[in-house]
Amino acid sequence: MGIMKRPQAPDRISVLVVDDSLVFRRFLRDIFEKIDGIEIIGEAKNGIEALDLILKINPDVILMDLEMPVMDGMTALQHLMIHRPTPTIIFSSLTNEGTARCFDTLKNGAVDFLCKDFLFQEKNLEIYKDMIIQKVINAAANRVRSIEPIFALSHEEGKRLSSEKQVVFCEDCGTRRYIDGEEDLPLKEIRCTQCGDVIDLSNIEKLRRNSFITVLAGGRGCFRNLLNIIPHFDADMGGALIAVIFEDFEHVNAFAEYLNSISRMKVIRVRENMRIDGGNCYITSSRDYFCLKPFSANYAFQRVQDTADGPGPLDLLLTSVATVFKNRTAGVILSGDDMDGVQGMLALAESQGTSLLLDPSDCFYKNMGDMIRDKCALKKNLSEEELVQEIQALHYNAKKTVTTA
Repeated sequence: MGIMKRPQAPDRISVLVVDDSLVFRRFLRDIFEKIDGIEIIGEAKNGIEALDLILKINPDVILMDLEMPVMDGMTALQHLMIHRPTPTIIFSSLTNEGTARCFDTLKNGAVDFLCKDFLFQEKNLEIYKDMIIQKVINAAANRVRSIEPIFALSHEEGKRLSSEKQVVFCEDCGTRRYIDGEEDLPLKEIRCTQCGDVIDLSNIEKLRRNSFITVLAGGRGCFRNLLNIIPHFDADMGGALIAVIFEDFEHVNAFAEYLNSISRMKVIRVRENMRIDGGNCYITSSRDYFCLKPFSANYAFQRVQDTADGPGPLDLLLTSVATVFKNRTAGVILSGDDMDGVQGMLALAESQGTSLLLDPSDCFYKNMGDMIRDKCALKKNLSEEELVQEIQALHYNAKKTVTTA
């Protein structure tokens, strides 16, 4: 368990500003001088000054530029999250939101990221000022932990995973057969003992059955949650993960590519008619409306037309998955402020699936979880670490049940 910062915002929020631009530091100071309850208690021009000052003044929130001389914001953030975890919002004049560099800051412990482009959008400047104030309030109520590195599988672990027995099905007659990772996979193909048809073993991903499906959903702030959760999983736990993200296509596409580069299981951006294979994590935008449809002996994603009076994208997908997989389904609500998911979580409960809510202290935006918690009478909150453990247990238990059945 990592070190934790206070999970609730203090009555008075103290802020440290770290930026080599005097103009930007003055801009932020002018904003907060007019706000009761938020006070800038220190300023630093680079990462080294910031790290020294943090030990002396212990701020509640840090606003830090990414591009600075002597020590840049990314390096300072990495040191900070190891030695003195503090809610940190990163600013950048060179890097846009939804890019790999932005996701790097979230992976390294930042609670949010903002591009400085708003400084050049005078007509929207007041809106951005209000947004910065709200982000500082949200950050002060957010829990942060020391960063614990995620290590790749060792050679021995990889050998163990590849040697475990798996189940394959003949597409012609449906006969089930167990294969051994070390003995059978090098053969590339085997013959069905019932009908003699050839079963292709060239792609190991085809061998992982969908014994369980977990749907994770969130909006603003959920990128950080998913970065802290998905990389802990590997394909061998069985079943599939589907993440519904309430963000624009562009950001979701970039995030899926980035998450795949740091995860042990394959992360795939959903397309229509794509088959859902066990051992994968699928990423979809809320602007997509997908449900499940039968595909051979498996299931695939089917696009549904959005209608004004129809269910939202999360309600649609959760209801569809729960209808098919019933008690072998879990729904997980992460950070977000979107009004969707109540009907889907209720359908999940009727199917005796598992409903999981991220603790509000780990949510940068809490409205989505609060709404579902209240309307679905769900009381149990889990931290990011506890969610990882719970999801792993659900998938491994379902895989064991299928294998021994």
